[in-house]
Amino acid sequence: MDTQGAPQTAGELRISLPRLHRIVRGHPGVSYNTRGHLRLDASAVEYLRSRVGVIPEVSGLTRTETQVLIAISRHSRGLVSIRQVARAAGVSPTSAARAITTLKSRDLVRQDPVLLFDGKVVEREVFTIKWDSQTWLTVAPLIARAVLPKQRLLATSRHLPPRLASTFWTGDWRNINVTTDALAVAERILNEGHFDPEATAYLGTLPIEVLESAIEHRRHTQSLASSTIAVEKRD
Repeated sequence: MDTQGAPQTAGELRISLPRLHRIVRGHPGVSYNTRGHLRLDASAVEYLRSRVGVIPEVSGLTRTETQVLIAISRHSRGLVSIRQVARAAGVSPTSAARAITTLKSRDLVRQDPVLLFDGKVVEREVFTIKWDSQTWLTVAPLIARAVLPKQRLLATSRHLPPRLASTFWTGDWRNINVTTDALAVAERILNEGHFDPEATAYLGTLPIEVLESAIEHRRHTQSLASSTIAVEKRD
């Protein structure tokens, strides 16, 4: 079975050897050669890739700064608050704040005030890519091939946060139980909240199987609607 050395893998993924050892400790795809050097098979390398991501080397940016840039670029409508950026990038809020300062100075990220409904109309700062920046156009091909660390932060409350009230404006959104009505919540956001960065980000707190079901249901509904329109046109 083909295996790969730890230093080579750490270099490719831009992580330290001690961190690599911590992550793969106990993984069945790890072995040691006769000299006691750690070796990783394909499954262990893939596990590492999913845990730490595949973050390209961008001139002038640290790994964390690049990770934050990737996260913001994957949310075309922007991310609201440093905490949202941190969750999306898989870094700490402190690291995210520092990274954004650098990215703004490099003409890669912009910060604009927008009005959102958070139980009441409030002004919030939204972080977006500076899409027309020459600096962004230069690094975009690298960022497009990047893979962020796999993570899923499950919703910690069974109630919707007030900031989603504008998406769930019919009925009393306070009575929606996210635990029992997660599928309905996901479908509502996909149908009516996709222009709201707060609502889009909230999708990331729902179980993956719920999102898959909601997306499949939406795809099926759109297919039926298209078929109906086609039949009506023929008639």
